Amino acid sequence: MKQRWDLSEAEWMLRGWRQNDWRWETSFARIESKTPEISGIPARVPGSVRGALVAAGIVPSPYDGVRSRESEWIENRHWTYTAAIPDGVAVAAAAGSRIVLRAQSLDYAGSVIVDDDEVGTWTGAMTPQSFDLTDAVLAGGTTVTIAFSTLPDELGQIGWTSRIRAWKARFNYGWDWTPRIVQVGIPGSLEIEATTGLVIERFDVRTDFDPESGRGSIRYRVATTAGEAAVALTLDGPGVTASWEADSDGEWHELDVPGVEPWRVLPTEVQSLYTLAVEATLERDSDRRSVRVGFRSVRWTPTLNAPDGCEPWLLQLNGEPLFMAGVNWVPIRPDYADVTRQDYLVRLRAYRELGFSVLRIWGGAAREADEFYELCDEMGFLLWQELPLSSSGLDNLPPSDAEFAAQLAEIAEAYVCALAHHPSIFLWGGGNELASNAADNSGSIPAVRDQSPLAEAGAVFAREDPGRRFVPSSPSGPRALAFPDDFGKGLHHDVHGPWMHNGTDEEWRRYWDADDAVLRSEVGFDGASRYDLLSAHDLVGPTATAEDRSRLADCWTHSAAWLLQSFRRWSGRGTLREWVAADQQRQADLLGYAAASARRRFPRCAGFIVWMGHDAYPMPTSLSLIDFDGVIKPAAWSVSKALSDEG
Repeated sequence: MKQRWDLSEAEWMLRGWRQNDWRWETSFARIESKTPEISGIPARVPGSVRGALVAAGIVPSPYDGVRSRESEWIENRHWTYTAAIPDGVAVAAAAGSRIVLRAQSLDYAGSVIVDDDEVGTWTGAMTPQSFDLTDAVLAGGTTVTIAFSTLPDELGQIGWTSRIRAWKARFNYGWDWTPRIVQVGIPGSLEIEATTGLVIERFDVRTDFDPESGRGSIRYRVATTAGEAAVALTLDGPGVTASWEADSDGEWHELDVPGVEPWRVLPTEVQSLYTLAVEATLERDSDRRSVRVGFRSVRWTPTLNAPDGCEPWLLQLNGEPLFMAGVNWVPIRPDYADVTRQDYLVRLRAYRELGFSVLRIWGGAAREADEFYELCDEMGFLLWQELPLSSSGLDNLPPSDAEFAAQLAEIAEAYVCALAHHPSIFLWGGGNELASNAADNSGSIPAVRDQSPLAEAGAVFAREDPGRRFVPSSPSGPRALAFPDDFGKGLHHDVHGPWMHNGTDEEWRRYWDADDAVLRSEVGFDGASRYDLLSAHDLVGPTATAEDRSRLADCWTHSAAWLLQSFRRWSGRGTLREWVAADQQRQADLLGYAAASARRRFPRCAGFIVWMGHDAYPMPTSLSLIDFDGVIKPAAWSVSKALSDEG
């Protein structure tokens, strides 16, 4: 039996400390007698330290001008979140329950303390954390504190992947689409759980669909704390209500389910989703869990005239070929702990309106909150979920020692355990732009599946989710990038780029007319953000003088140094507003041409996935299709039309 207390409903107080000052006095019952640098302010959970400080007026919003620099000091302090342990927890402990604090993610390292007692420590933001509070609660503990200590450094875009071992979202340290805004905080769910007697320890579900017969299948695994418990499964959803006696031996078992309705991509009607519940009973004791599932068939076949040795990239969904039209998904905000359901809905509704069916969850960040995957199930998006590894420019080869490989395998298991029941997940990836050897600093030869640590992660997916495909990296195949001199040689399988173009429009069109890539999983072209957004975030000047352009260039370099080529070409003969309009139109024209070229080659080309979907920061110019505030850019409509069946 389980009881749960959702700690998002608790009243949290945040305090900031010089490093380790919070350890000076041991009694967290007397925390008010200590001397934090930032006294107690209200904080949200889930939520970030910066979000709480902005709400309290202590630091400015990081999204105006260059003001993100004014809160970079946050990462050089320690932070404590403190709340009262909910009523009822002590009663449950006294009655014999085991009391556990469970967190989807704690970003990044620290300690959990109940009053005077440190009950546990953790390091790493990519796996769930659990802490046994039983003894501390039985000893009379009434408050829980989550203390965040020292952060890693040097995780930014330019560096050495082979040296990066910290499991924290790398984009926070600065990428070509965001300045350095390092998150500290609690992303995702946080709860206290009390368990006693019979407990379902694990409930894993995988589903499939046969489009010819219309029958679904369920693979399930149930394990309880009592081997003699009676276990039943029930399925409820469109056209089906069924129940079965189930096995609880911790092994995989399969059920046939006739008459199910298939899960669909971007449905125009209500999505076909089902609730699968398991209930275990032993005398008067019982426990119950449930998940929401969908039945769909995902199969991969070779593209037409695929090169020798190319992996099968033609997606067959429910028996029908589907061109993979989509975007690369990055966190909506650098402090992604603050992202709300409404934030998700704004972007997902925009992508649905644009007709994009595929979202690649990029490997330089962390997995999203649970509600993101639930919304994608409902709205019919296909998710390519990567593990948190990414290239670094100076080298792109991840560490391969046994310790690092075991850590990545642990993260892979956490991802598959949390996400594999979602019908929206259609592909697992090892990471972004990883190389096959250390000497290849450019990353021109992509990683392969038998190299460590990708082999160990792949083995986890093969064991735990054999019905889904795993690819070691994106891009993959003989070449990471596609160059005109290599067209026609069979070297371009899943490739990335181009992202910018300094030549003529005619040269851009000739490139795409000759393209032979099997899959374009990252393609971009820069375009300005809307003028009113630039104005709202102090990113425009009052005139078009040379002095004003110089000031803007200095300001814009803060976030967009890699992407200012088109701005530098601005002659100053027109206004900034006119430059924005012209730059947006150029992005729409050239990116739309590239998308149309890829779509015309289907089924020789399997898909076109734009880098990137939305801005996480108010960029003056960027590769995104959706501005920072969620407004769709002209290029998005151009790509949407090009990728549609009618385009």
